[in-house]
Amino acid sequence: MKSLDLSRPQRKYWRTLWALILVVFYTTAIAATDTTPRLRIENACTSPIWIFHTVGENGGTLTAPNPAKLAAKGDFIEFNIPDKGLAGTRFWPGSGCDDNGANCKIGQSGGPGLPCPAEGCAPPVDSKFEGTFGCLPSVAKNDCQINPASKDRHVLSRKDNWDTSMVDGFTLPYTVTVKGTCPNGPKQNKIDCSGLSWSHCPQQEEINGKTVNLTLDYPHTTQTAGCYSPCSKLTMNNWKNSPTYSPSSNQAKYYCCGGITPEACRQGVGASSQYVKNIHQYCPQTYAYAYDDGTGLFACPAEKTTKYVVTFGCPK
Repeated sequence: MKSLDLSRPQRKYWRTLWALILVVFYTTAIAATDTTPRLRIENACTSPIWIFHTVGENGGTLTAPNPAKLAAKGDFIEFNIPDKGLAGTRFWPGSGCDDNGANCKIGQSGGPGLPCPAEGCAPPVDSKFEGTFGCLPSVAKNDCQINPASKDRHVLSRKDNWDTSMVDGFTLPYTVTVKGTCPNGPKQNKIDCSGLSWSHCPQQEEINGKTVNLTLDYPHTTQTAGCYSPCSKLTMNNWKNSPTYSPSSNQAKYYCCGGITPEACRQGVGASSQYVKNIHQYCPQTYAYAYDDGTGLFACPAEKTTKYVVTFGCPK
């Protein structure tokens, strides 16, 4: 076969074209695997805090210590979020832990691959930051993370959808500050739950006609480990809490919004409980029950300049 004889201008043209193709391919590949430090968690306590995290199934990969130790006040960890997005994340604090981040008195509530203390996993009443980090504009749409919640396997949007949740209860006080532009974020770009304390956990909450103490104590001690919400008190059987029921049972559905409409939930006894009133007062702009959407859910542009700073304080 006769070889193709290209002129010098033609050879130069093809070399330039291939170089451009390689640059585009290389840039796209890098953009699809890049990460950006879009979440920072800080310790505002004088004792160590350990940060646990989980990622939703098929939601992507987060490479970070789990748990991560913040040994002293002012210590922090930056979480490098994949630019293509990360779905179904949850971050929460532990305290009173040993040097390996185990046997925590507060916050060791388990999760995929996470250990539990000898007394078993704590009820997951943790103060938490949770959400889905959207796909950055620098990543081509086809390279964005698949949204596992989408039945049609759509990719993640260009928005971060996030909240801080007290639906299950709370452990440590905290603040969240949004850095960057977020028109649909919290007022003044900040959630301030720094004043939240054990004294705001109702000890005489009326549930199903009975007076109930929502304080959670570590087993065999009088050391407070958290505060149940009415729903979690009715449904979580960790640490021998009983009796417990299904969220959609007659005993729990108006506290857990299980099997009822959002409207019925918002008009029910759970939404008007003392627990919910206390959360709205001392931890505003936060979910206090399952359909508290007007209070707790935020959407910010997924940008390299959009960053969340979560600061946990000492239990008090």
